[in-house]
Amino acid sequence: MVSWKQSEYTTHEVFGLKMPTACPNVPSEILSPKNTWEDKNAYDAKANELANAFNKNFAQFADNANAEILDAAPKATMKQ
Repeated sequence: MVSWKQSEYTTHEVFGLKMPTACPNVPSEILSPKNTWEDKNAYDAKANELANAFNKNFAQFADNANAEILDAAPKATMKQ
């Protein structure tokens, strides 16, 4: 049995979250949120919409944030 500490991970391209590629007793197709959407292009559009909205809202706080916090922001791959 593979523990979560031994799992391999992929990184979400927009949000930077680490997602396991395998997990005991969990169907692998649901480990990536994109795989749960029938329309993958709609998923990409929504992820980017959320990232852009977050970054737009966070801009009001950016002057008080350090580089580590700024680097952790979502990285939209499509601009609105």
